[in-house]
Amino acid sequence: MLLITKIYTMNTLIRIYLKDLLRNKYTTMMVILVPILLYPMLYWGITQFLMVKSGLTDNQEINLSLDIRSEKFSSIKDSIATIHNFSITETSNENFNKDGIYLIVTEVDSLPYYTVHLDSTNSIQKQFFGKLEGKLSDYYDLQLGGRIDASAYDNEYFDTFWIDKHNIDGEYETMTKILSMIIPLMSIITIIAGIGTGAVELTAGHTEDKTTETTLTTSLSRKKIIMAKLIATNIYGLIAGILNFTFLTFVILQIINTLMMQFAGKSFDFDWSLIFNIKVILITFLSLSIMSHMMSLIFVAAAGFATKRKEGNILITPFFMAFMMMSYVVIIPAIEPSLVISMVPVLNIAMMIKLLLVNDLQLVFFAESVLFSIVWMFLLYKLLLPFMLEEEIILGNSNTSLIKQIKGRFAKWKKK
Repeated sequence: MLLITKIYTMNTLIRIYLKDLLRNKYTTMMVILVPILLYPMLYWGITQFLMVKSGLTDNQEINLSLDIRSEKFSSIKDSIATIHNFSITETSNENFNKDGIYLIVTEVDSLPYYTVHLDSTNSIQKQFFGKLEGKLSDYYDLQLGGRIDASAYDNEYFDTFWIDKHNIDGEYETMTKILSMIIPLMSIITIIAGIGTGAVELTAGHTEDKTTETTLTTSLSRKKIIMAKLIATNIYGLIAGILNFTFLTFVILQIINTLMMQFAGKSFDFDWSLIFNIKVILITFLSLSIMSHMMSLIFVAAAGFATKRKEGNILITPFFMAFMMMSYVVIIPAIEPSLVISMVPVLNIAMMIKLLLVNDLQLVFFAESVLFSIVWMFLLYKLLLPFMLEEEIILGNSNTSLIKQIKGRFAKWKKK
């Protein structure tokens, strides 16, 4: 009977904590109101930046040093001159510099041969090169057509073979790969942000409002009270993260449609079952739940040392930044799953979700990631739980921080 009473009391405490977080104006503003205002402003800012950048590019002039080494192709200058904002200077001096594009036109088999020198890190030069490339290709085709006509052979004679190209990855390969990087990154960041907000409110927030002492008068032990905070923070982080992620995903898709014209109007035609299906949703949710519980443990422990919300936010910032930067690694296209990645918390979950979305989840990496996540969870409980059970931390009367406490504990081991 006593056990049933304690379980019921703990469940009640978890519900009270969740209602406190969901009703709290501070958490609502940080998790819901700020994103609703921030994400549209982010979309508007990016589109305005692109418009301004496009306008600056249209008004910007670039120098083209043209070195024609075969007189029969001198008419190429007239073709290039039609490109807007190209300042053409004829030269025979191979003085390459980063101030403009250098084009050399020679002759190979009675056809023009081009050599282009440019700064590949200069976005303006690369953009103008795209326009130049089209003109050079058209001029080559024109000269080739003249040569074919002069040979008195039929055009079919020059069609020696035909290549029929098929994309085995499908029409939306690029979009799938983009989403496989964005979804793990954004889902983890939004969940971590929600957990951080909830952890600060249930620890430093309760201390600042003088409500912690009331909780200690219940029949529950300190450990069960801490576990109730961890569970409530975990649930709240998942709820807040899902809401934020859903809204942010919509904004990102709009940005993709704006930035990448090949996707304009096609995002709604995309086969979303490739990304969102029962298998993907289930594995992703379980993986994020493990990650969020780990983050709840760290953030609740870190924020427990604070007496005010402001101090709590400061104390969790190093952990928030560290794990957020780990998740950013997943956007590197060339990164491959390995034993080292499976050992890194948060990053292993992000990589696992990334592989899952592109249907390339490797069972060995999946098993390693789950195993190391469980090991990290065990180690964190052994290391952090004793701190959270101390009275001065539960009541927010500590004058130190989690980082200093951990350093002090490791220092004692070194002395031994």
